[in-house]
Amino acid sequence: MSDPKNRPPYKPSGSIEFEFTDVAHVHTPAERPAAVTAIEKLMPGFWETQRRTPSAADRALTGKGIDWMLGLPTHARPKALCEQYPRIANHLAEHWHDLRDTQLALMHLLADERGRRKGFSLQIEQEIGRLAAHVQSLLEGLPTEPAAL
Repeated sequence: MSDPKNRPPYKPSGSIEFEFTDVAHVHTPAERPAAVTAIEKLMPGFWETQRRTPSAADRALTGKGIDWMLGLPTHARPKALCEQYPRIANHLAEHWHDLRDTQLALMHLLADERGRRKGFSLQIEQEIGRLAAHVQSLLEGLPTEPAAL
């Protein structure tokens, strides 16, 4: 440790650097009325602007996706989902370690929150339902976490 007496004396510069900013044009989404946000979500083209750019993993199952599906019990394997929507299957495989979030994701897949969605075929809906039931059975087997204080 150095001796405090050996430090150079403090010399204030006399100025603080800052940048002028006009905050009149900056608005956070929280400041917007909920009705405006809800109407915007129903407008054509809104959801297309919210999607991420496609990747190679959107077109085919990744290795992790294949391992995930083969690790599931036969009755819970979403074969048609993996064939027709590999992007969704890869996402589920990537987040499978967090069963509560996976359960929520599965429920979001079955619910139309955007309005006017085409939806999944009956076969895909049934597979998602069986997968959700499997996740529920896994969650029921887990010990409960103590409440946070």
